[in-house]
Amino acid sequence: MTDQEPIIRLKNVTKSFDRHVVLNAVSLEVAPGKITVIIGPSGCGKSVLLKHIVGLMRPDKGKVFFEGYEVSALGERELVPIRQQIGFLFQGGALFDSMTVEENICFPLTENDGAWADEAARRQRCHEVLTLVGLDGAQHKFPEEMSGGEKKRVALARAIALNPKVILYDEPTTGLDPIRADLINELILKLKNALGNTAVVVTHDMQSTRKIADRIVMLYQGRFIADMTVDTLGRVDNEIVARFVEGRASEEELAQLRTGRVEGPANMQS
Repeated sequence: MTDQEPIIRLKNVTKSFDRHVVLNAVSLEVAPGKITVIIGPSGCGKSVLLKHIVGLMRPDKGKVFFEGYEVSALGERELVPIRQQIGFLFQGGALFDSMTVEENICFPLTENDGAWADEAARRQRCHEVLTLVGLDGAQHKFPEEMSGGEKKRVALARAIALNPKVILYDEPTTGLDPIRADLINELILKLKNALGNTAVVVTHDMQSTRKIADRIVMLYQGRFIADMTVDTLGRVDNEIVARFVEGRASEEELAQLRTGRVEGPANMQS
């Protein structure tokens, strides 16, 4: 952490689904202007944590703060100005298939209480953000006409349309080939440098993690078990972290594979 006040703070956040504890008294402080990467196995609660930051989920216990405001205590109307400062790149992109690229990107602008009432201003902003992600000229395409990587970039353009202070990335490279994934990594770095925003990235992609992270934390069985940098990533004295970073299965998992019997937690949330 730096000496700066955290822009995001989770304090003892607990969340359960069907009596299965996904987040277990989790605490985290996110420094402004940095890229914090949250790693961990599929189903460990990484995406659930992101949704708490923006108020899409509420903790069963604990508190969530954004710039000192307790997000977890705000009603839907009170959350609107907070959410306008937080861009969210969903894992699947979440583009509206019936809308063009321009209409998708302008959607959050038209919802912004008249600040972007002028259509020409909205189109200009669409041009600006598409230029940032390298897709200017695609305004009139529909999502079905685009590749997976292009759709991710459009979704990212929409996420930054309101010039947010924070961008939350949920598995931004999932489903992309290595070249397209690297393009997304470069965009994450470009946006940090160009806009000076804070980023929280949820991923299990270690190549991406090594390229973009200022700080790396690992979530496992509902708790953070490591706090690292890229330089210290390979030197953490924790076997669980080491196996994840190296992509190495445990002896128990290999034994299950040999016997054909696989056991794992049920009702896990990503």
